Amino acid sequence: MARSKRAVVARDLFVGTSSVVTAGLIAASLDGPTPWPLGAFAAAFGVVLCAAVDRSNAGVWGLTAGVSGGILALAAVLWWLVPDTPDGMLPPLLFGLGVGTAANRLLFGVVYPLPDARRERENVA
Repeated sequence: MARSKRAVVARDLFVGTSSVVTAGLIAASLDGPTPWPLGAFAAAFGVVLCAAVDRSNAGVWGLTAGVSGGILALAAVLWWLVPDTPDGMLPPLLFGLGVGTAANRLLFGVVYPLPDARRERENVA
């Protein structure tokens, strides 16, 4: 049974929104300052990462390894940029990746059609 394009869009928008909400909740629970401007860098990274995943023909394991490695590399860069507060880099990371995921799916899923590789991987008619 083929999935609908709406299910793919709804799922990705839910993931993006929940990441943004989680980032806000974590930031509210931290004692130190949160470097929110790093969220813009993480959002740009998130858009590029999601766009690359949408167009990749790699298998599930390859995509999982690539996305995990990319997120860990971004976390390491943010941790390096904010050395005094290692916990403080988590909210901008989650916020940026959430915004990046949602922005990519709004652009390629709502405004423009889903990329062919993503439709094949999701078995969307």
